[in-house]
Amino acid sequence: MFSNNDKISSRQIKRLLIFDLFGTASLLLPAQLAKSGDGAGIWSIAAGTVLAECYLRMLLACCEQAPQDYLGYLRSGWGNIMSRLFYGCYAVICVTACAWAAKLLTELMCDSLLDTSNFSAALFVILLLAFYGGICGLEARARVYEIMFWVLVVPLVIMLLLCIRQVQAVQWFPMSVTDSENGGMWFFIGMLQCFAAFLPLTFLLFLIPHVTDKKRTGRAAYQAAAASGAAVLVIYLILLGIFGSGALAAEDYPVVTLMGMVKIPGEFVKRLDAVMVGVWFFTLYALIGSSLYYGADTARRVFGKRNEHGREGLKAKRAYERGKKRWFLAVTVAVYGMAYWFHMDPDVQAAVYEVFYLIGVPFLVIVPAGALILNRIRR
Repeated sequence: MFSNNDKISSRQIKRLLIFDLFGTASLLLPAQLAKSGDGAGIWSIAAGTVLAECYLRMLLACCEQAPQDYLGYLRSGWGNIMSRLFYGCYAVICVTACAWAAKLLTELMCDSLLDTSNFSAALFVILLLAFYGGICGLEARARVYEIMFWVLVVPLVIMLLLCIRQVQAVQWFPMSVTDSENGGMWFFIGMLQCFAAFLPLTFLLFLIPHVTDKKRTGRAAYQAAAASGAAVLVIYLILLGIFGSGALAAEDYPVVTLMGMVKIPGEFVKRLDAVMVGVWFFTLYALIGSSLYYGADTARRVFGKRNEHGREGLKAKRAYERGKKRWFLAVTVAVYGMAYWFHMDPDVQAAVYEVFYLIGVPFLVIVPAGALILNRIRR
């Protein structure tokens, strides 16, 4: 029998974070980094991973000092009004990230498995599953990903090992930007893109009430970030060695294309790319589920009733669960509308990208850093 105490273990946290970090990074980063030319993207991945480790250390410092939850920690540093405003911004970022990931997963499924005309129906099914996972709670989601972890990792590792024989290491060189005038710019753009891929680490701040051992949680988070960075680096080197920087930059989802090129002895699987899309289906779905869960939870904490939490009694708990489902339903509907808008108007998504990199990324760094400094000064 599993416990049902709304707590998750450090092992489950590690696997949740690996799912959240690996999916979009391995799917999109190789093509983006190849635009810098040859092997320069290697240094961007390394620098982005180092920045992510520094960011993670700051997040864990906040988690260790937070007595109960992150909202209370923000309130003790920034004050009540600013903390609620910041929490509302976190909710907007989570909802936007969920819509972007849902749109990405739906397009990937339509391109690989379905017809493009089925976008709205596929998006509806994906978000319906995410809604069901959200109302089942964090602990249920953690159990599912814990079970699915090795089911997905082992086939992916086998496929990558089969690809190594096609790698031409000469295409990794020169490991520098070929454009001397804009070399520094390409490096910093790649580093920022890599760092942004690690920003789901921010979810650790909302996990404070759900962990029992914060030290083990910190070790699990470091291991997840290191494993994800190493996996993305290996996949980038394999893709670069097979496609070359020019062809790699022209691909939308190069790792999915690579899966379709692998030949298994006997060829008993004809559409291997369709089978391996399942890896990215579950990793992207994990990001959708996490961002939907935390988006609904943070929105409920800011805009819901103040006495909604901590109530006792069977009647109060039932009312709390009904309110929780309403918030998840409202956020899911908002995500559906936003994701469909991104699909119909790519210019809107491009504008959201720019706003996220210009405002969202600094916000996610400055707010916990400011809370950490202010709380230390006040103590």
